[in-house]
Amino acid sequence: MDDKCRVCMGTSRPFTNIFDETPKWDTCLADMIAQCTGYIVKRGDSLSENICPPCLEDAVSSFDLKKTCEQSHQLYFTLMEKDKEDPSDTQEGETIEISESEEGRSGDENIHSDKDLVLRFKCPQCPKSYMRKNSLQYHIRMHSGDRPYKCSFCPKSFPQKFRLDSHTRTHTGDRPHHCSECPKSFILKAELKVHIHSHTGGQPYKCSYCSKSFSQKSTFDIHTRAHTGDRPYQCTECSKSFKHKHELKLHIRTHTGDHPHKCSFCTKSFAQKCRLEAHIRTHTGDRPYKCSECPKSYIHKHELKLHIRTHTGDQPLSCSFCSKSFAQKCRLDAHVRTHTGDRPNKCTECSMSFIYKHELKLHMRMHSGERPYECNHCSKAFTQPNILKVHMKTHSGKHL
Repeated sequence: MDDKCRVCMGTSRPFTNIFDETPKWDTCLADMIAQCTGYIVKRGDSLSENICPPCLEDAVSSFDLKKTCEQSHQLYFTLMEKDKEDPSDTQEGETIEISESEEGRSGDENIHSDKDLVLRFKCPQCPKSYMRKNSLQYHIRMHSGDRPYKCSFCPKSFPQKFRLDSHTRTHTGDRPHHCSECPKSFILKAELKVHIHSHTGGQPYKCSYCSKSFSQKSTFDIHTRAHTGDRPYQCTECSKSFKHKHELKLHIRTHTGDHPHKCSFCTKSFAQKCRLEAHIRTHTGDRPYKCSECPKSYIHKHELKLHIRTHTGDQPLSCSFCSKSFAQKCRLDAHVRTHTGDRPNKCTECSMSFIYKHELKLHMRMHSGERPYECNHCSKAFTQPNILKVHMKTHSGKHL
């Protein structure tokens, strides 16, 4: 629930935790919401602890208006009492009459009228109402999908101006939020707030399963799922669920077929940006992942990680059937099949099956007649490179 605003259920960021104490206000946000709505607001009530910027502004404004009304009413009624006590303020013989209906009005009715004043802009599509007209306009965009604020650098658009402003900085490089302790600066104020914890050492969110602690609740929640196995993000198309929201977002593309990341060198497109970036390297020849022990370099980070194990001798993946261990998971999986007898690579032309995928690939050449390894001394060709190598020796013997 903490990925949504407690008030409007929207996802506009940066969020603010309603229970965090701040010197900006004398009253914490949770108490403001409770006093303005009449609802009980407390930690651990299974609702989100976060509030989005528009609702934060509304909550503070509503609370300020409520306090102002209470102070004004208190002053008004004090003056009224003084008027009643001082008969010189009334004309001679004049009496003040209070009707029975006026006398019967309770304080609750006064509070109700204050609330009507505060929440005077009502959404025509749902029960929500707002104190400010622009807050209602922001809310209605959740229903309509309207995104009037368009980026002048790319096709993206946003429902709120402050979101566009933050996005534009990713193009311009503007980083207006500067750390007072070091030279770093940030696009978003929330990023600066998180960074400041690195100076203060503030990590209030402590894991109850291990010794780790975190400066952000969102990071703490993600870490806790590693212990509990909780997977709160459920796919509506299949039974899969995920620990992280972005994992679900990427998974949904396997159902929709959406490939928004398009290669500028060829017609291929990809569901994930990292896949596109790795693919582009096959065009540019860029191999950014360089081994520090030898001249080799790689397109993919995981390839470098596996390669480094050839230097360190690290084989972290152990077989549960014997004492052997392996550097790569695919090697372990293939080895385990020698114990279980599993042969998942099945030939579509005959009844044979194989432990290894490359064995099936070689076998299929028997059916297709493919012989890709050709001798450059004669017309012969072979299904496997090692057979070609043996054949080449017959030529080298003749040419000696």
